[in-house]
Amino acid sequence: MEGTESTARASTKSTKKTFLEALKANDFGKLKALLVQRKIDVDTVFEVEDENMVLASYKQGYWLPNYKLKSSWATGLHLSVLFGHTESLLVLLDHHATINCRPNGKTPLHVACEVANVECVKILCDHGAKLNAYSLSGHTALHLCTTESSIVCAKQLVWRGMSLAQRRTLWNVGSRDGSGSWKEQRGLWEIEQRRASLLSAGDGDPS
Repeated sequence: MEGTESTARASTKSTKKTFLEALKANDFGKLKALLVQRKIDVDTVFEVEDENMVLASYKQGYWLPNYKLKSSWATGLHLSVLFGHTESLLVLLDHHATINCRPNGKTPLHVACEVANVECVKILCDHGAKLNAYSLSGHTALHLCTTESSIVCAKQLVWRGMSLAQRRTLWNVGSRDGSGSWKEQRGLWEIEQRRASLLSAGDGDPS
């Protein structure tokens, strides 16, 4: 009995490793085969290297160790977005991966905006990602669009349903409780300017 359980654990560990390697290599054919054969759950969580905390978010005031955290928890969706592997992302979504999952405080959409991958943003939005989902630190995906390269991601979010009132609310909350850094507030201001410019120019295409 014990030998059987040990063998099963080893098999599960091996399958998980194979799945992770396929994610990193964008071997979407292998991903699909493993999922079709039901050898692994599409929402399996992996512990991966994440020194820059792209995948992680923590509550404000939450105690963290003095040493720098070097790893985070992530699903296949998060990793596909992080690596920019749209083919793998689509395979996972076709197998009903949980699109708003937050194993370490961020949804895949948060990650897509943080790495400024507009193609992943489009795919996630097309499959029903919540535009206003908050990370554990209290930020939406729009809050993470703070660089010039992420303006295109912000434009996607704006055109896909974030109303002016909602954006003003985010601005006011961040300013009132001090949760939003100057960089984030500056990013929101720039987004508003870009949005106004688009409207005045009559540009109806957010792509």
